[in-house]
Amino acid sequence: MNLEKRNAVVTRILAGDGLYIFDKINKMSYTCTAGFWARSKQNINYIATAGHCYVPASGPFYLYPWNSTSVSLIGEMNAYLLEPIDFGLISINNTNIQPIPCVRNSDSEQYKELFIADVISVSNNGAHLCLSGLYSHVRCGYVAALNGFFSYGEFFFDNIFVANLRYITGDSGGPIFYHKNLTHVSLNGILMGGLFDFNDNTRVLMVLLEL
Repeated sequence: MNLEKRNAVVTRILAGDGLYIFDKINKMSYTCTAGFWARSKQNINYIATAGHCYVPASGPFYLYPWNSTSVSLIGEMNAYLLEPIDFGLISINNTNIQPIPCVRNSDSEQYKELFIADVISVSNNGAHLCLSGLYSHVRCGYVAALNGFFSYGEFFFDNIFVANLRYITGDSGGPIFYHKNLTHVSLNGILMGGLFDFNDNTRVLMVLLEL
């Protein structure tokens, strides 16, 4: 993996872009996906993603765009939760990183960026939702269950919903969204993980946003 040094060159980060983390202790690298741009009341910018993307002693997160072999520094994940929701915030410490309120859809010839118009909760089964992830890029499916919860070892998770949507490891943290039209979307959640025992379909388990 190559670290790009872009002095005074602005690099844009969108929801759905990849995140790269290197574990210095175990000498292993990990990937996740940027969920969305968040801003605190103090006007501090963050990238939201899944909390389980945090690796102790791993150092900072890097922007890892689709189909790229180079990464750009973003910053540290200084706040994260593993329960009751799987959620983390990465501080944007690099002034050359510019967060954009859009979902990456680069495989589309015409609509490569989808503007995030609002944030809404999923309210009905059968709703058509999509994921933008580092490896899956954009995939869509339908809501199968609402208001879910489950436990994994010592952790308990609630405020989740399930959709019959296939994903690839490394898509974790990516935005779940609904198309309002061809160019605008509503943000519904971020990808948490998957269940693999639903017959021949992989159903994705997602964190429901409460912003």
